[in-house]
Amino acid sequence: MNAPARPHVATDRIDEYLADLAARLRGPRRRREEILDELRDGLDRATDHYTAAGLTGEQAAAAAVAEFGDAQAVADAFSGELATAYARRTIAWYVATGPLVGVWWLLLLQPHPWRTSFVELVATVPVLPLVVIVIAMATVIFATTGRFMRWLPEAGPRCVLAATAGVAALCITADFAMILFVGIFGPPIGPLTFAAATASFLRVACGVDVIRRLSLASQVRRR
Repeated sequence: MNAPARPHVATDRIDEYLADLAARLRGPRRRREEILDELRDGLDRATDHYTAAGLTGEQAAAAAVAEFGDAQAVADAFSGELATAYARRTIAWYVATGPLVGVWWLLLLQPHPWRTSFVELVATVPVLPLVVIVIAMATVIFATTGRFMRWLPEAGPRCVLAATAGVAALCITADFAMILFVGIFGPPIGPLTFAAATASFLRVACGVDVIRRLSLASQVRRR
């Protein structure tokens, strides 16, 4: 048997609570929507339970909302999960864009990298050690926040945020270093130089925004 339709006043009360909560959640949009859907389902079930116990629709919705707690407290409870989701998405973005930008710089400075020794390659592209560090940090973040947590210790949100900020800072440093290096020692400016420099400038701007967002998320975690 289907549950009876809820009065509009009950639905409005739940919608108001979820709207307040949505304004307080910080993180990837998809995960926020999933959390809100899960909470709505729980609130609907709780409202039906209180309605079956004899409360009016308005009273049942109010009781359900009170059971779930203050919107800020609920948002704080999800802050760590959302911060980790944002960190993983940010790392994935760096992993996806890094090789593309790196190949442009590499082809600009060393058109035939497969004929070059590793030492000569590092001398040609001096930020390669930073790239190795970023890859290692990204691997650790993914391993300690994903499926490998079955075998590895789980990284806490604060640690993940700090590590992601470190990755962003290293990428900003690497992109700036390549722009300066090519500007001083590189070949004359051409289409490939312009494309690589533009991509690096965009990554720098995104990196600054990432660090700002991570700083805000860290402040929420400390509250």
